[in-house]
Amino acid sequence: MELEPIENPIVIHPHLLQRFLKHGKDYANLLALYSFYLYHAQLQKTNQPLATDEFTRKGMNWAIDRVKKTKKLLKEMKLIEVVQKRKYYYIYLFFIYTKKKIDEILGTSTESEASAPNKPKNETTRLKPSVPSVPPLLNQWLEYCDKKKINYAKNNLTHWEKKLEKRLTIDQQEAIYTAIKNGWKDFYVVAIKESKYHKFLGKSLMMEKNCDTLLDIAFKEKRFIYQFKNIKIRTTEPPSSLFKRYGYDKSELNKAPIVSDVKSKILGLIQRF
Repeated sequence: MELEPIENPIVIHPHLLQRFLKHGKDYANLLALYSFYLYHAQLQKTNQPLATDEFTRKGMNWAIDRVKKTKKLLKEMKLIEVVQKRKYYYIYLFFIYTKKKIDEILGTSTESEASAPNKPKNETTRLKPSVPSVPPLLNQWLEYCDKKKINYAKNNLTHWEKKLEKRLTIDQQEAIYTAIKNGWKDFYVVAIKESKYHKFLGKSLMMEKNCDTLLDIAFKEKRFIYQFKNIKIRTTEPPSSLFKRYGYDKSELNKAPIVSDVKSKILGLIQRF
């Protein structure tokens, strides 16, 4: 039986382990929780993973007080920071080993580097916050599940993320809001071919300023939010009405409708004289 090589190892610097040891009986808790956060950062491919206290409690099989106490210690040690986005929270990990450094530690690096001083700041790379791969609306769903005591596990998270990926924000909103309103234990996103909005993706508008290539639609405070490649607009007009008035498809028309209208009016005036 051959063991396959570990492609994405989780590495914790000895200096950090020494800091954990200074906390005596809390050493094991600090190491376990920090490793848990590192694992989910790697899984979600971000240094700012979604890991609510309730999700952590279930994943670690700990009491909620134990989770909060240990997380507080990690914050005091300046190893993590809790980042709030609206009413949701993420765990921001300050230091994560780069792949290049891990390869060097494991002896698999093909590059030779000059030895750096034995300081943690030179052994690790501080990363800037990155955009989480988890759809933001999934946070609201998880909070609802926690509140309603709906059990979920890693497989549920993977299943829910897959449902929401590459879907318009407005489709995500409708699915999750409907499920929460009806008290369901799961949410259902309509198929793309059944969506009222996906047919508008990639299209453009010729308004006061050319709105080029629609990327996303959201709905907030009774207004539709249209995210184009070059501009964002907010209006009460639904997509069907807005695109009927101002829309054009560059693949089908050489000129926008508004240009043709102006040209026709000019020709009409010339003919009158």
